Amino acid sequence: MNINQTTAKIPFWVLYGLVAGISLFDLVFTYVFLRNNPEAHEGNPVHAYFASIIGLEYFLFLIPISLLALYGTIKFAGWGIRRIDKRTEINGENYMAVILILLTFPNVLINEIFVILFGKQVFGLRFNPALILAIVLTTVYIILTEIADRKAKKKQIEIKK
Repeated sequence: MNINQTTAKIPFWVLYGLVAGISLFDLVFTYVFLRNNPEAHEGNPVHAYFASIIGLEYFLFLIPISLLALYGTIKFAGWGIRRIDKRTEINGENYMAVILILLTFPNVLINEIFVILFGKQVFGLRFNPALILAIVLTTVYIILTEIADRKAKKKQIEIKK
């Protein structure tokens, strides 16, 4: 069984629940951290701008909007994958949910869980290790799924002959 079949067997609601949980944890952690540390500031300039206008409640207000946006993005991208390649073995919704998990979890793990466990952030580096880890994990996953999909398509062509 290849990676695409394995990913397709996971129920969508489980994968979406993971994406939603990671996003929810990120927003609530940011709200609590900034509320309890007045000298701290939001590193994302977009979030910092809106938080300066609305207040820290912006992060709580963003929860339902981000959950709906994630759901819509996953469903739309899954539809696009099915529409572009009719013979693919990739389950579009699950594929996109895994990609979003791989993109968001390193940030939560390295930047937020590290703070909870050790009381300080991983700064002092000239690069963002969470971003690099997210890009590497996502790239490896995409490559593995594409290789598995091409092998499955070759088998389908050989069976038809």
